[in-house]
Order: sequence, then C-alpha cells, then structure tokens
Amino acid sequence: MFLKSKKLRVGVIAMFVGTICIAIALTYDWYTTSRSASLVQAMDLLRSGAEIDHLEQWSAEDLDSVYQLEIPAIELDQYVLAETTEENLALALTQVIEGRNPELDNVTIAGHRGYRGDRHFSKLPDVQKGDELVLSDQTHRYRYLVKSIEVVEPQDVHVLENNGPELTLITCTLSGEQRVVVKGELIDVEGV
Repeated sequence: MFLKSKKLRVGVIAMFVGTICIAIALTYDWYTTSRSASLVQAMDLLRSGAEIDHLEQWSAEDLDSVYQLEIPAIELDQYVLAETTEENLALALTQVIEGRNPELDNVTIAGHRGYRGDRHFSKLPDVQKGDELVLSDQTHRYRYLVKSIEVVEPQDVHVLENNGPELTLITCTLSGEQRVVVKGELIDVEGV
C-alpha cells in the first residue's frame, strides 16, 4: 500500500512539474510574440507619419535605427533591431555590429532559426546564389544579390569583417553547432 501511494505521489509531482514547464514555455512564446507584434505596429505607425509617443514599449529613438529586411525568395519580411541582445534576438533579427552604413560597410544581421516556419531566419538556408535581398531604413532601400552561402564554425568571425558594402546574414544550422552565412553584394540604392 505504501509503495503504491509513493508511486502515485511521484506521478502527481512529475505531472505538476511538466505542466509548469509547458506553462513557462507557452508564456514566454506569448510574450515574445506580443512584443514582436508591438514592434510591427510601432514601425507601421512610424512609417505612416503618425505620433508614436503613446506606445510604451518602443520609443521613436528605438525605432529610428530599425531596418526592414526582405528576402522575396523565402517570403521573409522582418524588422532588424540595432542591438544584439538575448531579448532582442528572441523578438526579431538584430545587427551584430551596430552603426554600420549600408552604402559603405558590411551590415551584419543575425537571427534565430527557430522551429516554427514563421520565425526569423528559419528559411535562410533555402536562399540561393543570385537571390535578391532588400534592406530598408527610413530614407533608403538597399538592394543586394546573394553572392555566397557557406557554413562556418561559431568562432569563425571573418564573415563579420568590414569588406565594403555588403550584407551578411547569419543563423544556426539545425544542430546549432555551426552557422549558416549568406552574403549579398550591394547592387543598388534607392531613395524612399
């Protein structure tokens, strides 16, 4: 009788702990999804010329340095935050090295690959040489063509070197042990 009761208690505790773990994961997913949605809303308001003072989560200064990245071949259209932090990487794509000028510098962007198809760089490995990449800020659209795709080790930072006007996109392989690096060459700059 005691053994049966002990097994029951262990089973109940295991179910309780499992439920808590699932609840934490779902809560975190809800939080990051709602923060991402608020970024999209704030950027839409900013681009329409509306006042954004009433948005608590994003200031005009925060949004001023946000890029928009489009990769038509994989139907990607995402915002790029200026600073790479753990929280920012959970919300959006991020600039690895801040303050680089797309007309002059290697703009480096990182993003999680994720398990869901709609998350960040989940489809980046599907990009092909010659595909178009479009990076936009408040005043310009920078068009690039993919010139190389490679898989490197995480400590292989030569891809971050500033070799002139190019776009470098970085995400993990499925195993997370290596990095997929897509490089694009600047071909056109348009005013918006």
